[in-house]
Amino acid sequence: MISVEEALARILAEITPLNAMQVPLSEACGLVLAQDIVAQEDIPPFANSAMDGFALLSHDSQPQHGQPSRLRITGGVAAGYVADHAVEEGTTMRIMTGAPLPPGADSVIQVELTRSEGPDSEWVEILEAVPPGNNIRPAGEDMRRGQTVLRQGSEVGPWEIGVLATLGWPTISVIQQPHVAILGTGDEVIDVDEPLRPGKIRNSNSYLLEAAVRQAGAVPHRLGVAHDTVESLREKFTEAVRYNLIITSGGVSVGDFDLVKNIMAEQGQINFWRINMRPGKPVAFGHIGGVPLLGLPGNPVSAAVTFELFGRPVIRKMMGHTRLVRPQVDVIVEDGVSDRAMRRHYVRARVEWRDGHFVAHTTGNQGSNIMTSLLNANALVIVPEGGVEVRPGDIAKAMMLDWPEE
Repeated sequence: MISVEEALARILAEITPLNAMQVPLSEACGLVLAQDIVAQEDIPPFANSAMDGFALLSHDSQPQHGQPSRLRITGGVAAGYVADHAVEEGTTMRIMTGAPLPPGADSVIQVELTRSEGPDSEWVEILEAVPPGNNIRPAGEDMRRGQTVLRQGSEVGPWEIGVLATLGWPTISVIQQPHVAILGTGDEVIDVDEPLRPGKIRNSNSYLLEAAVRQAGAVPHRLGVAHDTVESLREKFTEAVRYNLIITSGGVSVGDFDLVKNIMAEQGQINFWRINMRPGKPVAFGHIGGVPLLGLPGNPVSAAVTFELFGRPVIRKMMGHTRLVRPQVDVIVEDGVSDRAMRRHYVRARVEWRDGHFVAHTTGNQGSNIMTSLLNANALVIVPEGGVEVRPGDIAKAMMLDWPEE
């Protein structure tokens, strides 16, 4: 058996990002930039007002003989328009938030610091002196022409899309989404809409993995279930090699009918097939027809945990991400972990933020077939290999699957 770290390193060493493609900006969310984004213009492109108020020369805001300055209103400018004349000494112009600063003006005073007889008044009193640049957003304050705003490898989220739209990028170059073939194996596996019969179980793994693959950012393709025959597996793999990645569940242990790794050896290569961990020791990785294949265990919890540890990083590397694995934090294990595993143990747990600490509470029976241990879990508490004991109140590392809400 090899360690978790060695297994992940050997897997990722054989994975490369997919090719770039152009997509409309509206379809880019969740994808990874394949190019630097350089501003082609200043943002904002012109000096504009940060407030509704009056554009003026700042020295005209000074009191006169102990009385508020009184300025003549010569017009106004709204957002989306430009002034048709300049502000001169002794005059001012009404201005709306976002409107371009009129020529001549060097300051804006908010309307709350003025007094006039109404919206049609030709005069306004300035109740407070303001300095040059007051309430003005300079051209290029946010982004300067020639500035690299987003780097290649950045994930595009809603905020990035807002910036790209501001910069005028209707299409961008991103790394392709991987298409992932998901294949269940075993004569005992039936589909979810079939009634249970003696000796049969429903195909929960394929649906679980489909959702996990989609959440990781790839496009899943469920190929159904291969029977425990070489012929059935060959037929399914003939279809599966059309995709960027193949993920199977079951068929990688040491039983007589665990055929996946045998087909891998026949049609491709096996890099490894056992890892020093629980749940999920029987994990296989290799290639078939040049396509990477990750063979996960058949037990549902084992499949879920090993996908998080190995499948998700593979997908993220194919997509061009630079951060591939989930973050880890120190947690106080409130209830401890009773058994001392000789293999590294990934314990499903619920982590909360309490009194300045992350506190973990395990989710009950940790058997690899106990799917309810996944419910409400937002972390995997890591118990090191070698029979390490985690007593109630001990501190351990936890891989965060989701962050607790305060």
